[in-house]
Amino acid sequence: MTSAPPSSAPPSSALPAYSEFVSTIERAPERVAARWPFVALIVLGVLLVAAPLITGMFPRAIKGEAMIDAFHPYIASKSIQDYRDDLHVLDEARTNVLAIQANGGEPGKFEYVDKFVQDYPSINASLTGMVNSIDANQDNYRKLSSTAPFGVLPWLLALPGLVLIAAGGFGLRAARNGKRGVFWHGAAALAGVALIAVPLTGGLFQAAPAAQPLINDFRPILTHDEVRTVQGYFVTIVAADGELNSRYVSALKTARPDADRTGITALEARWQPMTARFAALVGVLNDNVGNFDAVGALNDSTKPLGITAFRGLGWGFVIPGFLALAVAAAGLRPALIGSRRGGSKGGTSK
Repeated sequence: MTSAPPSSAPPSSALPAYSEFVSTIERAPERVAARWPFVALIVLGVLLVAAPLITGMFPRAIKGEAMIDAFHPYIASKSIQDYRDDLHVLDEARTNVLAIQANGGEPGKFEYVDKFVQDYPSINASLTGMVNSIDANQDNYRKLSSTAPFGVLPWLLALPGLVLIAAGGFGLRAARNGKRGVFWHGAAALAGVALIAVPLTGGLFQAAPAAQPLINDFRPILTHDEVRTVQGYFVTIVAADGELNSRYVSALKTARPDADRTGITALEARWQPMTARFAALVGVLNDNVGNFDAVGALNDSTKPLGITAFRGLGWGFVIPGFLALAVAAAGLRPALIGSRRGGSKGGTSK
């Protein structure tokens, strides 16, 4: 008798597949590069490039630098004292002429000398006021002249702005490709550090309080009308000295040889260096009216923001610098886009 063949049916004790109990697999949240910091860097960069363009800072800063350089010889204490001594000599010469007139009259008619005697109080008041304004602003001038060159400042805003625009643009493209753009955040951070360093190393904060009083004191001096007036004073002085030297003294020696000529003699002895100094002053005033107007316009360009340009110049570097650093740091922290669920074949959702 033969036995029955073994059964081929699977044993009833086989284990079920894991997928029959679990239909989905929880995966860790995926981290990707955030895009908004790159957009913020582009916006900040555009503002930095636009600011010097809107305010006209590029040409105006160059003119301001030219004006500071041009006035350098006239701000020194020795130069100011020379002008005071010149005015004192002119005053003594006028006093000498008045004394001669009071003690017997002039030895003839001298139109230019008489005009000088008549106009000198106004001449002295105007020129003394000008010298006083220059003297009072020596410290302000030194602070402004010790800063980074004005003509470079707009570039020190615009170039970091271009770096931020490039970092934002290339970083945004990297983020779209699933990359974090660490290099571009680093470039933005370096631009931010550079912006912060400019006013700290360039003395902008120390110079900020110096600009407004200097502009206020020079505004009445550096106008076309005032320069023409000073030129007229110079013509009056030159004409008077020419008449004193060519006719007046000769006539006085003949008519009144014992008359005191101390003041007139002192003027003649000082005349050559005096005229050179006055001619140079008139020249520098005339040459810098346009430069001063540009500086004043630049300073006033930010008044709608509630602050003058020179007062806020240092902050115009520091604030964008810290913003660039903050945005770059925030961008280095990847964003979560949420958890993902992976399914298994043959399973049912839970």
